Amino acid sequence: MAKLVGVFGTSHSPALIAPMSDWPALEPNIARPSLDRLAGDVRDHWAEHEARFDAATTALRSAVLAAEPDVLLIVGSDQGENFGPRSAPVFEMFLGERVDASAANRRDEGPDLFRISVPVARELGLEVLRYLCDNGFDVGHTSEPSDEYGIGHAVTWPMRFLDLADSGLELLPVVTNVWNPPNIPSVPRCVAFGQALRSAIDTAPSSSRVAVLASGGLSHLVLDEELDSRVVAALRSDDLATWGAIADDELRLAHEKYDLPLRLNGTAEITDWIIADACAQAPADIVDYVPAYRTQSGYGVGMCFAQWRLPA
Repeated sequence: MAKLVGVFGTSHSPALIAPMSDWPALEPNIARPSLDRLAGDVRDHWAEHEARFDAATTALRSAVLAAEPDVLLIVGSDQGENFGPRSAPVFEMFLGERVDASAANRRDEGPDLFRISVPVARELGLEVLRYLCDNGFDVGHTSEPSDEYGIGHAVTWPMRFLDLADSGLELLPVVTNVWNPPNIPSVPRCVAFGQALRSAIDTAPSSSRVAVLASGGLSHLVLDEELDSRVVAALRSDDLATWGAIADDELRLAHEKYDLPLRLNGTAEITDWIIADACAQAPADIVDYVPAYRTQSGYGVGMCFAQWRLPA
């Protein structure tokens, strides 16, 4: 049988693949009033943030490799890359022979840059897909991304900033829908999907050692530390019922709270952390959480890095 050997989580902000000198260009061109609670200049903290990001990603890479997985199953959301008018499943698995894609930042790096080519654990993927479909989840699958960069950045960016593209790991991407309502998974549905994903791995007739990586979140592009604190509490808990403290609309409609377009709602990526947590069925250790503000108006990302404490 396959074995789950590790569960990990990482934010995937472009700040992890761009030098600090480029960070001002990441700020949305939509004016918002300054927040009184953000005293001083948020940029005064950027050097500290960069150092913490480097330390966290280094620690996370070491932890992933120390688990000695054969397969890295990445759970991440599509953000207008391959989901859209033609197809937008709730959950989709990529089952091509390889992930051939660009890990470029998409803002000023073209699709020919930072190419990765990593084999896909296709046989394991088919086993997992069959289990999920037999147990209440109608999961889509694809082997041909439509975007010129290939599969979405939720999969490619961690391979870049965790330096895993040449690690010998096979990939198994699981992609979630967060930008194509109405079929955006609810918090309870994500909990149930994560539990089913764990059962699918545990019962797969494969000898693969599998690590799961949640990619995305936490709150952004307006940073909500209060919401993030409840998410972190749920991650640290060993009781999945703790996710009841997060309402569906807090994730799905986070952009509306700040009068922003849906394309600026990254907070919905927290769904991927919920799936990973339910898959782990264990409390998480938070490697670091950085409220990384980019402007005085609150634009920024709740940058989180975590490792779950799986029983031996």
